[in-house]
Amino acid sequence: MALHALGYCERLFYLEEVENLRVADERVYAGRRLHVEIERNEDEGEWLTLALESERWGLVGKVDCVRRRDGMLIPYEHKRGRSARGQEGVAEAWPSDRLQVVAYAALLEEHTGRTVTEGRVRYHADNTMVRVPMDTQAHADLQHAIARARALQSSIERPPVADNERLCVRCSLAPVCLPEEARQGRPTGSHRKRGRATALSGTGNRPGCPARFRADYHSGFTLVRRA
Repeated sequence: MALHALGYCERLFYLEEVENLRVADERVYAGRRLHVEIERNEDEGEWLTLALESERWGLVGKVDCVRRRDGMLIPYEHKRGRSARGQEGVAEAWPSDRLQVVAYAALLEEHTGRTVTEGRVRYHADNTMVRVPMDTQAHADLQHAIARARALQSSIERPPVADNERLCVRCSLAPVCLPEEARQGRPTGSHRKRGRATALSGTGNRPGCPARFRADYHSGFTLVRRA
């Protein structure tokens, strides 16, 4: 998903959405298996899959899990990894996961005409459910992310490498993102390098994500390019 990659690393977003570089690895397929297993075990009366498009948000994509709870529609996202931990060890959604489920909720709300008050992210590694409120801040963050994504789409230069090296350690795009000069600590140019894409068969437009995030290809949103 374009916004999910953006929330994790702007350079990752640029490589995948502008330069169309995608690499599949074992985590991608493990994520697919997770979603297949979840769907197999779910009550069909509670599981909905929706393909949505929004002119307002400029997004198209698929919400793979929507459940009815106490008369409310709630979008869910499933992740193989562990949740983030905030102050006093309270479980939180990782920023990219939060942005993803906020996008789900916003499009679901527009599509159904019903108020969606929250989204939820289930982290399977630590069996944790995190609730993400759809408040004013959530809508503002989504608007900001979409605006930033469009600015990057119009740029002719790659964003800089992430300051947080931990984001790069297990990223499957590291060999493309970090050329030999960068890995050895030498500066490199930031010009586009086209024609080096590795096709990611069968995943649609959802981008791959570093580390635990790359395991969760299944659904997602991509930006509609506007003239």
